[in-house]
Amino acid sequence: MIDKQCLNGVIACLLAGQLAAMSVLPAGAAVSPRDANHEKVKTERLGNYILLAQYNDSYSDSSPEDRTSYTGDNERDPRLAATGGYSDTVTRGVARLIVDGGKECENDTRPEYRLDCLAVNFGRIASTIERRPNYQQAGQELRRLSRKLKAIRTKYADPAAPKVTKKRRTYRAVSKANLAQANREAAAAIDETVTKLLRSAGNSEKRKTHYAQIATAVGSTKRLLRS
Repeated sequence: MIDKQCLNGVIACLLAGQLAAMSVLPAGAAVSPRDANHEKVKTERLGNYILLAQYNDSYSDSSPEDRTSYTGDNERDPRLAATGGYSDTVTRGVARLIVDGGKECENDTRPEYRLDCLAVNFGRIASTIERRPNYQQAGQELRRLSRKLKAIRTKYADPAAPKVTKKRRTYRAVSKANLAQANREAAAAIDETVTKLLRSAGNSEKRKTHYAQIATAVGSTKRLLRS
């Protein structure tokens, strides 16, 4: 009887402690084991895309020219480097970032600024994947493309045109007189990158599948240079 009373007392104390802890937590902070497991599965399922989306605005490079063209925070998550293998979620996420970035350049910037906008966008996306072992070469090709587009923009720059800032990113213009030529050279650089992405897959069917999706997204951005 005494042991049972002691046990009941311990249980009562534990319940009281849990109620007290819940009373000081923010609303919704207490999570049942079932809910916690659901959130864990949900997070694991979306984790790769969340990382890509989180660092969509991150762009860092050793080039001073690149750094002056983007004024956002230069952050990278070490988990991007730690995750190996190919992932459908990551591949689709990268392709979506390329396509969405292209639409942003098309809708939010004038034609003479679109080349620089694309360059910045490819550089930002390269930062999200170039530390992933199986996506490293894709990231390197996007980084090279970004630099080539920057070089073309510099070659045909309009020094009299003002800088344009959109969502913390700063773009510079190509001169209108040289816009057609600059766009032709940029389109050729994009085609070259698409070819390199496809060839880099080698004999790996799995790599070919993932890199082909990224290459298709890269090729789709050429339409901005024709409008």
